[in-house]
Amino acid sequence: MEGDTLSIKGTPVRLMGIDAPDVGQKCRNRYGHELDCFRIATAVLASLIKDQEVTCTIAERDRNGQQLGECRVLGVDLGAAMVARGWAFAYRSLSPAYASSEAFAQSRRLGLWAGQVEKPWQWRSRQQREQAR
Repeated sequence: MEGDTLSIKGTPVRLMGIDAPDVGQKCRNRYGHELDCFRIATAVLASLIKDQEVTCTIAERDRNGQQLGECRVLGVDLGAAMVARGWAFAYRSLSPAYASSEAFAQSRRLGLWAGQVEKPWQWRSRQQREQAR
């Protein structure tokens, strides 16, 4: 499990329209202390699921063949919940669905918005550039 990916009957499903911090990605809280954003985002998603049944509607596969979908627990859209709590970003280039949830989290400085964080897609690009040197 990751902050934007879960396993349904052994099959990974990425929550469509969101992007959460990646393995190794750090952020800073409002006091400047470094945090393991990946670990926290993953724990938040796990707490939303607890031991409840997850239902997913698979919409498509990404360029790597991974399933993308909308997943719910007790009727709650997990992607919207992660973005509204500030532990994932709306991936607007893929879907505008969670822009209002992100605005909510940002305006209240929730989760990642409380301090400093690099958006995961920017972090991945920077990591690739640094590894290419």
